[in-house]
Amino acid sequence: MRLQSAIFTLGDTLFTPDGAAREGLDKALSLFKMEGVWLGAVTALSAEDAQKALEKAGLHSYFRFVLTESVALCKADSGTMFERAMKRLHSQKDDTIVFSGSLAAIQNAKDAGFRTVAVQGSAGAADWSTMQQLATQSLENYSELLAQTNE
Repeated sequence: MRLQSAIFTLGDTLFTPDGAAREGLDKALSLFKMEGVWLGAVTALSAEDAQKALEKAGLHSYFRFVLTESVALCKADSGTMFERAMKRLHSQKDDTIVFSGSLAAIQNAKDAGFRTVAVQGSAGAADWSTMQQLATQSLENYSELLAQTNE
C-alpha cells in the first residue's frame, strides 16, 4: 500500500531544542514531497507560533497545514486530532502515518488505528524504550529513514 499522507506532531519531532530542523529532516520531507506524500502538522502551539517555528527551521513549504488544538478543539496528541488531520489530507488510515516524539501521541495514534513512527526527541530512556515497542517504526534521526528508502 502506498503512503499518501503523513502527520507530524510539532515540537521535538521536527525541531532540536534550539529550534533547528532535526538531522536529515529536510531531505526526508523533500523525498516525501517528490513522491507526492501530503504532509500535515498538529500542535498545541498557536497557529502564529507554529508558523514561526516552521519558517525559522526552513520547513514551512513542506506542510499543507498546521492544525492547532484551538481550531480542532482537542489535544494535539489525541487520536481525534490525528483523525481530523487525516481528513484534511483527504486520506485514509491505511495510507497515513503519524510521526511523533511523544509517548502519549504514539500510544493514542496507535490506539486510533494509525501506523506510527517514533522519533527520538526529548523522551527519557524509559519512554523511548516504550515508544520503540509500540511504534510501527522508530528513528533516532531522519537520516535513518533515508537510509532505509535506499536499501
